[in-house]
Amino acid sequence: STSFPQRAMEQKFLQDKTGAEKYFIGLYQQAKNRWRWIDNSIFNGNVTNQHQNFNCVTIGLTKAYDAASCDISFRWICEKAAI
Repeated sequence: STSFPQRAMEQKFLQDKTGAEKYFIGLYQQAKNRWRWIDNSIFNGNVTNQHQNFNCVTIGLTKAYDAASCDISFRWICEKAAI
């Protein structure tokens, strides 16, 4: 699992890049109020707009991690190893 400062730097980077558009970020609700990254690591940060039917997370527009319906056609931002 990635250290908190690294995740905070990633969040700042994403906030700067996304602007007014929302992007899915590979964070989902595994169980009520239990969020995980797609690599199965636990997310202990805050997710706003939580709702029982909102199991995916976006970033952009509000500059926060926002819960959203997984059925909406937002773009995706995926992390991959540097070349």
